[in-house]
Amino acid sequence: MKKNLKKTLSIGLAAMMALSLAGCGGSDTSATPAAGDTAAGGEASQAAPASGDVKTIKLFHRFPDDPCNAFIEKKIAEYEAAHPDIKFEVTSAQNQPYKEKIKVVVGSDECPDIFFSFCGEFSERFIREGLLMDLTPYLEADPEWKESLMETQMDEYTTADGMVYGIPFRLDAKEFFYNVDMFNDLGLEVPETWDDFIKVLDAIQASGVVPIAEGNQDKWPGAHYLGALNEQCVPDEVRAKDYDPKTGEFTDPGYVEAFKYYQQLVPYMNMGVNGMTHDMARLGFTNGQNAILFAELVEITNIKQENPDMNWGMFKFPVIEGAKGNPDLVSGAPEGFAISSKTAYPDECIEFLKWFLGPETGAQQAAEVGWFNASLGVDEGLTDPSLVSAYEVIANAKKMDIWFDNALYSTVCDEYLTQISDITNGDVTPEDAMAKIQKVAAEAQNLAQ
Repeated sequence: MKKNLKKTLSIGLAAMMALSLAGCGGSDTSATPAAGDTAAGGEASQAAPASGDVKTIKLFHRFPDDPCNAFIEKKIAEYEAAHPDIKFEVTSAQNQPYKEKIKVVVGSDECPDIFFSFCGEFSERFIREGLLMDLTPYLEADPEWKESLMETQMDEYTTADGMVYGIPFRLDAKEFFYNVDMFNDLGLEVPETWDDFIKVLDAIQASGVVPIAEGNQDKWPGAHYLGALNEQCVPDEVRAKDYDPKTGEFTDPGYVEAFKYYQQLVPYMNMGVNGMTHDMARLGFTNGQNAILFAELVEITNIKQENPDMNWGMFKFPVIEGAKGNPDLVSGAPEGFAISSKTAYPDECIEFLKWFLGPETGAQQAAEVGWFNASLGVDEGLTDPSLVSAYEVIANAKKMDIWFDNALYSTVCDEYLTQISDITNGDVTPEDAMAKIQKVAAEAQNLAQ
């Protein structure tokens, strides 16, 4: 679908990652269950094998912060205790550094056996290089496992020709979060249409509050707005054609319209959008400086940590009446783990993911971290209304629409992100922005052949 991953890799960064991957051991946090106990996977703990029999599995993820990192460490320790022939070497990095590092190491001899990978083009470029293991045969051989996973989420980790290349670790979507007390004080109702949304923003602004918290320093937050707007302004079949680099043109007038709708929102955002991170903007929302935040469901945990007493709610992206796209799509995507095609331990990696991304661990993850994996039933023990609502957003979705920045070919994505940033600054018009994107898309057609 898109051009091959460049084979010229940064030797310095690969060496750095090799040291990092080799220097992080999972066994430091492991604990052996008491006699008679059973541990991860339901297997009784055995005496540790000779060191020469230990299989070392390298795992690389992008969740270095607690509570997620602590949860991962705990579960890996449990698994090691139950499987004394398995040792994990774990390393992690924040989102943006992770994206850069994994692109380097995945094609090298230091590739981790199991690693986090976004679905869509982010992973499919690795598939074209033969770097990801096909999980399809394992799922077909274990119908119970296959049927235990949410189909709409597994679809996002399945290529057009049916190859399954990852298993979701956390499910996610995008909603507008709003300060309920502010809305109540101003007599505002949750908007369902775009016109109503603008009226709400006007009322909030007139009260002296900056309506929308936004930070686009890393550029992906702005892409999430454009992705949601393209969904409504451009027909599904046109977007599908354009997101494929071999056929992408981006000439439909709906793309310009989407930029214009985004332009309407910029005056309602805080100052310095492009110089602020999303996390900083979220603090503006949780501290009461702003009334609305376009956020991911996985950020519910962050909001609760930053302001446990905040009275907040969620509403879906307002419908643009008369637009030619699909207002029923849920913008978002699962995020999960893939297995390297180079791993020396494919069966062992599969068995670990079955357990780590299975229903029992998933239920614990939902309760302790506030994130859901794709196993059916992980929500059954939830009592937190906000998490129940978040799960329902995903479970009731007829179809997910993958994150915009993960759906696009690399060069087209880079140009789109640049133009979104420039639109935010008021440096270009929507028409000029799309002309530049169309030029890069035409070049991509040649690169992707």
